[in-house]
Amino acid sequence: MEPIRFVVIGLGGYGLVHIDAVRWLARQGLARLTGVVALPVDRAARPEMVTSLQQEGVTLYESVEQFMSSGPGTTDVLTVPIGIHQHVPVSVAAMEAGLHVYCEKPVAGTVQEVDQLIAARDRTGRHCAIGFQHVYSNSLRQLKARIQSGRLGTLTRATLFCGWPRSKQYFTRNEWTGKLRIGTDWILDSPANNANAHYLLNILYAGSQTAGAASIRSLAAHLYRANPLESTDTVQLKMVTDEHVRMHVILTHANAAPHGPRMVFSGDRGTAYWQTDEGFTIVRYADGTVETFDNRLHDKWRYDGFKNFVEAIRGTAPVLCPPELARAQTLAVNLMHDSCPVIRTIDPAFITEAEDWEMFPPNTKGLFRRVRDIDPAMVVAAQEDAFFSDLGLPWAAGMTGREVSGVGYTHFAGESLR
Repeated sequence: MEPIRFVVIGLGGYGLVHIDAVRWLARQGLARLTGVVALPVDRAARPEMVTSLQQEGVTLYESVEQFMSSGPGTTDVLTVPIGIHQHVPVSVAAMEAGLHVYCEKPVAGTVQEVDQLIAARDRTGRHCAIGFQHVYSNSLRQLKARIQSGRLGTLTRATLFCGWPRSKQYFTRNEWTGKLRIGTDWILDSPANNANAHYLLNILYAGSQTAGAASIRSLAAHLYRANPLESTDTVQLKMVTDEHVRMHVILTHANAAPHGPRMVFSGDRGTAYWQTDEGFTIVRYADGTVETFDNRLHDKWRYDGFKNFVEAIRGTAPVLCPPELARAQTLAVNLMHDSCPVIRTIDPAFITEAEDWEMFPPNTKGLFRRVRDIDPAMVVAAQEDAFFSDLGLPWAAGMTGREVSGVGYTHFAGESLR
């Protein structure tokens, strides 16, 4: 069987991860890299890689537009690791040109864009997968199977918290980071819609006994910013699903040290503890038995979504993370901004600045703005199912967010967002 041909958008950023993933598939005889959309600035930054790709016979395109005008006939798949607001228009154009699309997370800024993507996929008959890597991972699929089968009994509560410090430099790395919108395009960048979007989908996916992700019946949010952004860098959500599971999510880029991700799922027959990006999971059942598992089946587990996509194109497996599943995360993001349209700017009196080591890229330093004492407060808030404003924290005093409904939600307007 011939290898599936791939073109990747990007010779920098997350495009480099996609290139490495396709090369991993190629070593298994499953794929072939036929092209890369490489902007001039990225070619100048990586001349050795440009030479290597050219020697391999990989076609380099200077823009997405150039590829769309001359490249669709040279490939089967276009991968789309670009700005949030570009995901859907580029993916739709690619499918209309006859290509399958592997689109990075999150799908989009709004649910109406996700629905446009689903409609285009159905109209063109092409495959479309979303790169929420944990949905394809061993730990989350094992956890999902136990919850879906009822081994934890009736699920009543789920919590998630993750503190990933991000520096000032992080928020200036491209034109859309930290933005609510660019022109008429919604971005809604935040921990919940970018760096920690994986984990928001994880709790909605694993926390449902259906085959898909949980449907959000209601949501209330408190949103803060410690950095000078349009959007939020600290997110707290309380959700109730249509299966009556109460979910509490705390995400921030304004804490002092990497903390999490950690999820806890509580049922009447057991409790599951999922932690770290490797998905180390301990399940403790009411009968005294214990199970453990993680993602370390192989060192490239983050690329399993690409392998699943090849299998889907060949007709041997379903797409494990289609746009319908990923839509749950977009819905949560839209509802949180509807719930709390006025993002609170934290008083500088409660913020410290310090130079420290970056999480990414490694071995570099940056200047960080940190909310004083937020790290221990996250733990207490998760344990007590409390908003920060309930804990007597002065920077959160008086914070409110109205409860909004996710039932039948099809359009984000954002009219009062600021």
